[in-house]
Amino acid sequence: MTRNLTPNIRMAGLHDAETIALIHICSWQKMYKEFIPESILKDLSLQERTQQWHELLKQDVKVLLIEIDQQAVGFASICTFRDTSTDRSMGEISAIYLHPDYWRMGLGTKLCLAALTELKKEEYKEVFLWVLVANDQARGFYEALGFEATNSTKLEEFYEGGALLQEILYRKVL
Repeated sequence: MTRNLTPNIRMAGLHDAETIALIHICSWQKMYKEFIPESILKDLSLQERTQQWHELLKQDVKVLLIEIDQQAVGFASICTFRDTSTDRSMGEISAIYLHPDYWRMGLGTKLCLAALTELKKEEYKEVFLWVLVANDQARGFYEALGFEATNSTKLEEFYEGGALLQEILYRKVL
């Protein structure tokens, strides 16, 4: 039996919080194993992450789900740029993750382009996102989509007493 690899992209609802959380955890456990201690990645709580996504979905964060055969395999969350509360022309892709079984199939590009389209529909003029400085794979992905690295960086703590990682801000004009 062959799978239909034609993706469907839709807005997530509150009922999708657990699915989003599961994709988020699976992706982190594979993608960040070089950057975040294994003990932290192994202890990621589906219940806690589901609650976080449920709360975000209740707020102004929009989440696009990409589905294959009616099964969610990835998501992108978009919102107003969180690092400035005054400029409503600046949007943000605050997360974009695919389940590792669906990496390298072009789905991340489709999902990112859909997120950019949605941000443009909401009349944002530019889009920002944070990427780990050491994550060459992700940086190359965003650069191929026309994002440019800025000079802004920050240190982000991933879980108390966990990894302290440097991120760089990327920008794209819509």
